[in-house]
Amino acid sequence: MKKIVFVESYPHVLFGQQRTLLSLLDACPVAGIEPLVAATAEGHLVDEVRRRGIPVTILPYPELLSSYGGAIYRYRGWRYLRMLAQWARYLLSLRRALRRLDVAGVYCNDMRGLLTAGLAARSLGLPVLTWDKLDKPHGWLDWLQLPLVCRNLIISDAVLKKYPAWQKRLFRRRIHKVSEGADLKRFDQAVSIRHKLPGEADDVLLAIVGSITPRKGHDRIFSLWPDLIAACPNVRLLVIGKPSGSAEDVRFLDGLPNRTHPRIHFLGMRDDVPNLMRSTDALLVPSRQEGMGLVVVEAMAAGVPVIGANAGGIPEVVVDGETGLIVEGDDRAGWLAAIARLAGSPELRTRMGVAGRRRVECEFNRPVQMAKVLRHCLEMTDGH
Repeated sequence: MKKIVFVESYPHVLFGQQRTLLSLLDACPVAGIEPLVAATAEGHLVDEVRRRGIPVTILPYPELLSSYGGAIYRYRGWRYLRMLAQWARYLLSLRRALRRLDVAGVYCNDMRGLLTAGLAARSLGLPVLTWDKLDKPHGWLDWLQLPLVCRNLIISDAVLKKYPAWQKRLFRRRIHKVSEGADLKRFDQAVSIRHKLPGEADDVLLAIVGSITPRKGHDRIFSLWPDLIAACPNVRLLVIGKPSGSAEDVRFLDGLPNRTHPRIHFLGMRDDVPNLMRSTDALLVPSRQEGMGLVVVEAMAAGVPVIGANAGGIPEVVVDGETGLIVEGDDRAGWLAAIARLAGSPELRTRMGVAGRRRVECEFNRPVQMAKVLRHCLEMTDGH
């Protein structure tokens, strides 16, 4: 059994990235991997990892590395210099921790983990892998990623676009595409809880699932809501998720137009997403950036059609006109027309839902995709 440490920098939440990590950890024993987890704090993810009996090491960030929501990438002047000093000391502590853990390789679940634990690991000669799920550029930091890793997995072709062209040529053998996947068994066991949700039996339930943040584009739907109700009086919106905790996300939530409309309902974080998916008529994904969108695949696994923005990896998953509809993100009329089209045709929703489920079975089956990632982890540790 190869011992590999999985590094997570956002352990306080359980969003798509963290749930994918849990699926990887669950698949490790079959793949021949003894997993350890290194997290920067206690939190929901750490609780789930410990529940699985997997050892956890807490490596807390120093003060200026502990800000979330992209704040560390915007530091300037004296604050930036202080952050660099704290980062350097933190790297030394990570080197000591990695020596103590005695691992064969390091899996970094995000850019922040790569620039801390990943860099410390490479300085010790340990191989590093990251599975990049974001199409959102990090500026000059994206120049560091490909030179640093031994394997760079990407969730979609959209993620590849943020890397410098010369690096994509120079490090092309390090880049491998492995898409996200849905756990089909989990959705096969799901049941409709529509009777427990807001609304009437003849309502068309729309859902937005994910963290409430500008990147996810909730405002695109909220801003057109009065016009949508005028055209389709029986639609109702379920908002599943919450802000990540950053001040920017809280301001975004507070500033959403029409957020108190009686046909918009905030359900918060839920642990019964498969049941919720089974209970809705269509998933809306109005994201501005989206590496691929785990919720897109999960909705399709539940037989639910998806209306998604033409952004990131969304159109790589949703086949326009077959498993859902693709809309230009800021095309207000396009969103209204697409939602009205599905809201007015139960037959079309059913047909697209069936096609989506079939596509997930063929292309986005989670156990198959997790096995691919872990195979890359093992291959990179050959000789360690």
